[in-house]
This record gives sequence, C-alpha cells and structure tokens, in this order.
Amino acid sequence: MPNLIPDWLPWMRPAGRLILALVLTVIGLAIVFALMKRPKPNRPATWAECMAGAVGTFALMTLAYAVVPHEWITFSDKYLQWNTTKFVVHSGQDMGIFKFPFDINQQAVRDVIVVGIYVVLFGLNLYLFSAWQKRGTVDDAAVVDTPKTSRFGRPLRRGRNKNAPVEGAGAT
Repeated sequence: MPNLIPDWLPWMRPAGRLILALVLTVIGLAIVFALMKRPKPNRPATWAECMAGAVGTFALMTLAYAVVPHEWITFSDKYLQWNTTKFVVHSGQDMGIFKFPFDINQQAVRDVIVVGIYVVLFGLNLYLFSAWQKRGTVDDAAVVDTPKTSRFGRPLRRGRNKNAPVEGAGAT
C-alpha cells in the first residue's frame, strides 16, 4: 500500500497507514450519520440495498476492529519503540502518598490504548445499530398533499360519479 502522507513532521510518514485507516473510518462514519438523518422509506428494502448495507457494515467493522488497532500496534512497536524493556512505572516507586504495587511498561500502555480503541468503537457500534433501527419514518403531516394522478401520470381534476352523465357529451 503506497504511503502518500507527506513528511512534514517526523512521525507522520511512519504513521501513514494508521492515519489513512482513521480517515477512512471517519469518512465511513460520516456517511452513516448522513444516511441516518434520512427517514426510513415506506417500501421494503431491495436486495441490492441490503447487500450494499452489508458490504458497508463489514468494511467499517473491519476498519474499526482490525485495521486501526493493528496499525496502532505496528506504529507503536516499530516507530515509537514501545516494548517490555522500557518502564513507565516500577513496582515500589513512590507515588506521593503510596508506593505503586506493580510494574507498567510501555507495551502495557500500548495495549491499554488498543483496548480503549475497542471500547470506544464498540460503544459507537451499539449506538449506531440502535439509532439506525429507531430512525424516523416519513411523517404524514410533513408530506405535502399532492393531487392524485392517473395511471399515466396526469393530474386528475376532481372525483365525479361514474353513473352521472358527462357534460357536453350530447346527453339530454
């Protein structure tokens, strides 16, 4: 995959795939939020609409649960050099009023960030599933009263009795 991210900052080029995955995820979520503002149609969904929704959902879930966490782990391991040999906090280190009970290394911090990514995206996933099912239908009061049309698409004048004679048709 080509890395088209410019090297304005020293970390941008190594984080190129992570940035691209995050941008694609945000664009996909923006599309979902835009589609949620439209009301639910009165007709049932077509096969093609269902398949497009399934492919879009699969793509977003793959980005959110596979690509973004993997690229974060790769970036933190390769570029940031976060591993088990570098400690953030040692056991027994004085933290002011207490001594810290266990070691925390940089790899543990990386894994906590990945868990945070999963928790945030899972919560967003649950919200989106619920909001998608609850999106509104077309409100009858909001629909403008359009004139009735014939089967050819021409507007009808006004309803008349079929048994009544037609004016100007020579009936006496």
